[in-house]
Amino acid sequence: MSLFERKQQLSQGEAKEKPEKIPFPKEEKKDTSGFAGKPFLRREEFKGWLRRPEAYKASGLPEIERVKLEKELFGPKYGFFIEKGEPEKALKKMKMEKFKAPTGAEKAKIEKRIRLIERFLGK
Repeated sequence: MSLFERKQQLSQGEAKEKPEKIPFPKEEKKDTSGFAGKPFLRREEFKGWLRRPEAYKASGLPEIERVKLEKELFGPKYGFFIEKGEPEKALKKMKMEKFKAPTGAEKAKIEKRIRLIERFLGK
C-alpha cells in the first residue's frame, strides 16, 4: 500500500491499526542473601559462605578470621541452625560495638565485619 492510498484511508475515517501490546513478565524479587530463600541455614553452610572469595572482597578479612567470626557471632546457644533474624540481630550488636570502640583500628575492624554480614544479608 502506497503512502497516498494510506492517507486516503485515514481521511475517509478508517480506524488506525494499533499495535498489540505485549505484556512484559514481572521480575520476581530474588533472594540475594546467603539464605537463598530458606528460613534457616546450617552452620556448615554459613562457614562455606564465609570461605567464598566474594566474602573476602566484601570485607578484606583473611579466611581464618572470617571463619572465626561464625563462632563469635553465633555461639553454642544458637544450636545447629542459624535463622533469618539472627544475623540481623548480630549486625545491630556490631553497629553498637563500633560506636563504643575506643580506637580507630578497632572501629575499622568492626566495620569490615559489618560489611561482611551486610553482604551476607544481601544489603
